[in-house]
Amino acid sequence: MNNKKTLLALTLTTVLLSACEKEPSQNPNTSTVEKPVAMSPQQQLNELANKLVVKYNFLSNIETDCPDFEGKPLDTCYGAEILLSVPEGTTNNLTIDTPWQLNYSQVYPVYASEGSDFELVHLNGDIHVISPKDSFAGFSAGETQKIKLWVKSTLITESELMPNYWLSANGLAPAVVESTKTLIDKETGLEVQPYVVPFSDTVKQIKSAPDDINQYASAAWLYQNEPELAPADKKALDFAIIPTPKSMQVIDESARLSLANGIKLNLVGEITYPELSAALERLALLGINESSESNNTVPVNISLNAEKPADWQAGHYQLRVSENSIAIAAQDATGAFYALQSLASLVTLGSTDIPLVVIDDQPHYEYRGQHIDVARNFQSKEFIFSLIRQMAAYKMNKLHLHLAEDEGWRLEMPSLPELTQVGAKRCLDLSDNNCLQPQLGGAGATERDGYYSVADYQEILQLATKHHIQVIPSLDMPGHSRAAIKAMEARYHHYMKQENEAEALRYLLTDFDDKTVYSSIQNYNDNTLNICMESTYTFVDRVLEDLKLMHQQAGHPLALYHIGADETAGAWVDSPVCKALIADDSNEFNDSKHLGAHFIERVSNMVVAKGIAVGGWNDGLKETQVDKMPSGVYSYIWDALPWGAHKQVSEQAHRNWNIVLSTPDVLYFDFPYQIDPKERGYKWASRRVTARTIFNFMPDNLPIHAEFRRDTLGKTFSVNDEVQHDEQGKITHQPLPKNFTVKGIQGQIWGETMRSREQAEYMLYPRLFSLAERAWHQASWQVPYNYQGQSFSPTSGVFTEQLKQQRDEQWLAFSAALGEKELPKLELDNVFYRVPTVGAVIENGKLIANTAIKGLPIEYRVNGAAWQIYQAPVEVDGNVEVRARTRDSKRAGRILPVVE
Repeated sequence: MNNKKTLLALTLTTVLLSACEKEPSQNPNTSTVEKPVAMSPQQQLNELANKLVVKYNFLSNIETDCPDFEGKPLDTCYGAEILLSVPEGTTNNLTIDTPWQLNYSQVYPVYASEGSDFELVHLNGDIHVISPKDSFAGFSAGETQKIKLWVKSTLITESELMPNYWLSANGLAPAVVESTKTLIDKETGLEVQPYVVPFSDTVKQIKSAPDDINQYASAAWLYQNEPELAPADKKALDFAIIPTPKSMQVIDESARLSLANGIKLNLVGEITYPELSAALERLALLGINESSESNNTVPVNISLNAEKPADWQAGHYQLRVSENSIAIAAQDATGAFYALQSLASLVTLGSTDIPLVVIDDQPHYEYRGQHIDVARNFQSKEFIFSLIRQMAAYKMNKLHLHLAEDEGWRLEMPSLPELTQVGAKRCLDLSDNNCLQPQLGGAGATERDGYYSVADYQEILQLATKHHIQVIPSLDMPGHSRAAIKAMEARYHHYMKQENEAEALRYLLTDFDDKTVYSSIQNYNDNTLNICMESTYTFVDRVLEDLKLMHQQAGHPLALYHIGADETAGAWVDSPVCKALIADDSNEFNDSKHLGAHFIERVSNMVVAKGIAVGGWNDGLKETQVDKMPSGVYSYIWDALPWGAHKQVSEQAHRNWNIVLSTPDVLYFDFPYQIDPKERGYKWASRRVTARTIFNFMPDNLPIHAEFRRDTLGKTFSVNDEVQHDEQGKITHQPLPKNFTVKGIQGQIWGETMRSREQAEYMLYPRLFSLAERAWHQASWQVPYNYQGQSFSPTSGVFTEQLKQQRDEQWLAFSAALGEKELPKLELDNVFYRVPTVGAVIENGKLIANTAIKGLPIEYRVNGAAWQIYQAPVEVDGNVEVRARTRDSKRAGRILPVVE
């Protein structure tokens, strides 16, 4: 199916349908029979798009009747049905008088299907085509057409089932099927997918394999899995700061300093007002205004420390809140900025009084990052502005912007306008000539496309500078590059029409004679740059020059560039250009396996030659030779803990590279919060990632997680971090180098299932708070890494019950600070965060409820009656449901039933 000619033939495989005829009607005022007005094929297509009812009915991940895949039996797959019908009352058969097809997006490709009247084939990426057979005679009311399908994967969440199916026919304008569009629930603000048949057999449908022992996150499960400890002392909330300071001393537990009349800054030394202005803006948002007047304002005296002890890190500060004044001493302007953010964290909305404390604080990690994918589904600059404000408020300092992918190129490049002219929009067209295929359910969803102009991007950079955040752009290569490839092909054809071959070839990324058949991890057969063509490196150089100039003009130097370098699909093997490169004796490789490393090594050195540090994903970087790479490489580790993430960290630490942990089963925010089909996200490395999951993370000691974490099947695992050898005695693994520490940690949010700003914010918050906590603060319960090497399992007992209790007590205090202090601040700044589902049980006729985030209102209702506020265990009788609300009560969370 990867052969392009075969795919084209399949795309055009349709059948000519009978004409749509209406019954003649009799006009009562005349004896003449009125002839129906014939509908054109375009009108027929539009009518079918409006009336066709599509339903996707997921059956199970543990099917026992999986058809053979490529001639071999499969143990597991998932089965589903696509149901097609028209509403009751529809007269006559709905048809289109020309060959037509129904197109839709499905993340994992269908490998087998059956249907009496329809054929289903996978084209490219996630695009599938349903075509009527000769036997199809049109849609009639009361009849349902069923297409059974099988997928060599699993389905866990409804969000993977993409919207916006569309009808198309040669010569006609395509139309999105109305029944496949999403809606927004008014109570929760969450997406509703009317085309998805609700999962009815949850116990069966949440299993990703027959031996999957994960439990559905029912109200009872959620209740039982909260720490069984006394709730945090509410008095302590006054002193809570997120992220937790390194040390805090309370001067007087009962005394408070009033900031009702505002504050007045007094700056001493080489520190300027603009360097602190963003922190002052946050204080103003919380009701604490800054003034140049001295009348009744509280003086805030800020100075830079003349002495800088060796154990002080960049961003270090000392903050003292006294009875009449506030004093800040910082190592640098960033430290003073963080001190003011801590001041803001002491503020509780509705009050201008703060406690008297002395704080000595600095970050645990130099690199405290958040990655955001705006390429697959575009996010506005206003969203990025909001993210920058929130990151800075919690002392995060690296914004990794993923700006280019298979589905879109999202940054204007003045030298290469085609990148956004073609690559920044999807349309109802499979040719990719003027726009990209509407992957990820992007048909008709123009709000999910777009790009940052140079001016937009420089505004982002300038705002990041103001908030002491470094922007790290990424334009993923050589894989994940379909948008760039198609844009440069369009450029090629444009100049060839002008008979300007030299310009046509200048930035071309495609060897048109390449006959390689491959499929990327996202099932594309055309998404990888040809890395053997010199024009590819000309393109990369041009992009880097444009990018560097944009940063320079914005006063935000391009200090670190992330090249991607992951998930290369195995392209190039039948490319004549690559065969010639391999045959060239001047190269130090003689087979196609080393081409990916060759690209990474060459591009990495190109980047560093421009005065920019280089970073990339560990799976591509590990294929390179250390002596061919520049020094100071940033390696982002995205292996999961049960898969041996500690081995990847160790291997690349021994290369003396900067390690940024991006561990997916803890730090990927595009995974579901809980095991529930209604929760958004993918699930390949983790079935749940909660704020508590991240809070419990020990980044300095990855192996120890085998004592208390589970894998994707819900099972325990063990880790051997001791020195290991192969049969020949060669070392295959060794512990981290003595006293080595990672550079930092980064949260990732990939955009496949984030179809709006609200959905992206739902996935980011409140997880971002826990990320900030772990990046900044080293908790007392964290177990230090054993540089001698050690084995861990659920029975090794290094993480003691005492440490576990200490951790859970601190989590409850942290959770209360989120619910009582920080989430209301998100509401004030119009941020759409996830309202947690409620844990609840009924014991002896009484409802008992809790939430993972303490302090949020809980509601319950019985037998569908009005919602009531839950405050303490209450007697109930009947069908009980529970939900939580935001602190401002403007929005509710999802409803869960409580089963006795």
